[in-house]
Amino acid sequence: MRKNVKELLWQDWNGLNRILRLRTDCIGCLMRFRFLEGIYSNMNEKKKQIRKLFLKKEKSINQIQDLILNYENEFPEDVDLYLMKMWLFSEENKVQEAIEIGKKALRKNPYLLEIHIKLAEAYECQSKYMNAYKHYCISKLLASYAGDKKVHNDCEQASKRAMERMEQLIAYLSEEQKTFLIQDMIPAFLGYEKNQFGYKEKRFRSFDSMGGEYYYENEEAKKYVGMYHEPIYITTEKDAVHWRVEFQQVVETTYLKLPDTVEKWIVPIAAEKENTTQWIETENGNVPVIQHNDKSFYYYCVGGGREIVSSGLCYVGRPIPVQNEGNKKKLVLNVFVDGLAQVLLTKDRFSQLMPNTAKYFDKGMVCKQTYSSGEWTYPSIAGFMSGLTTSHHMMFHNEIDWKLPETSKTLLEYFHEEGYYTSVFSGDWRIIPSYGYARGCDRFIYQLQHAGFSVEKMVGSVINEIEALKEVNQFVWMSLGDLHDIADEMELPTSVQTHLKIEDRAYRAGSKTSVKQKHDAAKQHQYEQMLQYMDRYLGMLFSYLEHTYKENEIVVALFSDHGQGYLIPENGQFLGPERTNVAFMFRDGQYKGETGEVMSSLDYTAVMCKLAGITYQEKQGAEGRTPRTFGGDGRRWALTESLHPNDFYRAALVSEQYRFYFCNQMPVRYDGRFELGDFTICLTDKRGKEVHVEEVEQECLNIIMNQIAHLLIY
Repeated sequence: MRKNVKELLWQDWNGLNRILRLRTDCIGCLMRFRFLEGIYSNMNEKKKQIRKLFLKKEKSINQIQDLILNYENEFPEDVDLYLMKMWLFSEENKVQEAIEIGKKALRKNPYLLEIHIKLAEAYECQSKYMNAYKHYCISKLLASYAGDKKVHNDCEQASKRAMERMEQLIAYLSEEQKTFLIQDMIPAFLGYEKNQFGYKEKRFRSFDSMGGEYYYENEEAKKYVGMYHEPIYITTEKDAVHWRVEFQQVVETTYLKLPDTVEKWIVPIAAEKENTTQWIETENGNVPVIQHNDKSFYYYCVGGGREIVSSGLCYVGRPIPVQNEGNKKKLVLNVFVDGLAQVLLTKDRFSQLMPNTAKYFDKGMVCKQTYSSGEWTYPSIAGFMSGLTTSHHMMFHNEIDWKLPETSKTLLEYFHEEGYYTSVFSGDWRIIPSYGYARGCDRFIYQLQHAGFSVEKMVGSVINEIEALKEVNQFVWMSLGDLHDIADEMELPTSVQTHLKIEDRAYRAGSKTSVKQKHDAAKQHQYEQMLQYMDRYLGMLFSYLEHTYKENEIVVALFSDHGQGYLIPENGQFLGPERTNVAFMFRDGQYKGETGEVMSSLDYTAVMCKLAGITYQEKQGAEGRTPRTFGGDGRRWALTESLHPNDFYRAALVSEQYRFYFCNQMPVRYDGRFELGDFTICLTDKRGKEVHVEEVEQECLNIIMNQIAHLLIY
């Protein structure tokens, strides 16, 4: 019914727009030719010719089509082709075709300013003013990074105009359509606008309120944000710094009847108001339970077929059936340790620095030659989750946010679809729901790590979670970001401070970002002490697991996203193993030992699916591969990319014999695109000695050129 109302709404708006004669071309033509100039600032001759034809008053559409087709045959990966085709469809009044082309372009690169502008214009032509408003707002944001104040201001005016037109049309809608618009569409739209439609999410590292509200991952998907174990002290703050918050999909109700398909259910309920009474049916009659705290999820174990009646409005999460399916693992635990470099975890040093972790994974498989797909957390974790390289998922910018492609099946979605109850515990503001990490996630618990989710609290929370749902097939992700405190020069734990020499704490001026820090022996000593500190708490977790589960009932993985720049020796490669060779180890009761097989962090989802008996969709869009160690075909090369605005594009390829380094000496733009300049290459053997093998160098160059084809400015 809702879908039909929405379709009728669009149809009526188109008709009303014609009746009211609201013009939609106020800025369209001006914008179009302004951006023809912008895109062609570094144009080749063929683009110049196409531009001239577009600028003519009398245009030959057939001639333009032929030129675009010829250009596409020569430069098929140039993303400017999408814009040319949108212009062409606009000239032919094929508005919907222009929109479809624009959507394809943004899948390739979500930061294309001109594409967003053309989409906004096209939606405005269709009287879809909310969509037009969204793309004008995104264009305004991107224009600020492009340094174009004129476009920024134009888009701001256009967004206001789109909203004004929508307000004018609302008065002419039927009551049913108005109700749907006001109760459903507008709240979702405004909720999504809070993070600038996915392009700028600040609430996970600021004091902006979140608790007791709905969080919109997009216009269609929302989750209620409840308080997680509300503290006893009184505070009016509802942010993710003071509080730990919990995201769940809910229904608003005062009544629930559970299916009788299983004997017991666990029901999460958050009440809108304090001291709400839950009347819960039991075999001994209805029992009143007072829920003292508002906006905080309480969990109730209730019999199948029973009823719950609330005295006030409640937000009820998805009831969890209490049952273990024998063909599934009882627990799949993902332990992500931010910044754990494999180069320090040699056989002897591993047992010295992390004795509990080394002992636990001595009964598992330790993969010593795994390389991250990115050089810092944001792009690297996106690769773990999706199996896509940085230049393909395009989550690379340090200030502009984005999310995983809807077409890419994520790690959590694989396990959720197999019937696992999926939970994420994160204190890392680079691992948040808006990035696509809430897809397939039943329960997302977050608090900024520095404010209250460091390793000692994280381990306690995760043990509590596992114990609470011990009779359920669980998938749990936990993030440990404490190693980042060293690069960020945060205050370290007391037991770390007291084991450091004064010389290791001397102030040294360094880079503002952890990625660009140079070799620093003092930081390495701090890092090693912090490893021992974290290992003590991990030992508690591993001890709990060994006392709770049989060997073949669980899968446990410990892995990392990148190493550390301050471990790279002077004159070492930026993407050398100290930064890119990461921890990657598994324990499942079957695979044991150590392997030197070259793997990529992109292979993580494939490995986890293999260990849990889930079919992984290999070679169907994702670039993850099942390693030979785990029964797959493996890979010849592992690729790491560094794509960062205002820096050079860099890439490293590692095989079992060679390391290949590539650096393009032209800065990357805000949108991830760059000119191919005088690039440098370096081929070394595994010991780091430079070698020259022409066929290997050419093979690596071909891989990288294919990888960056859609990022190049032609």
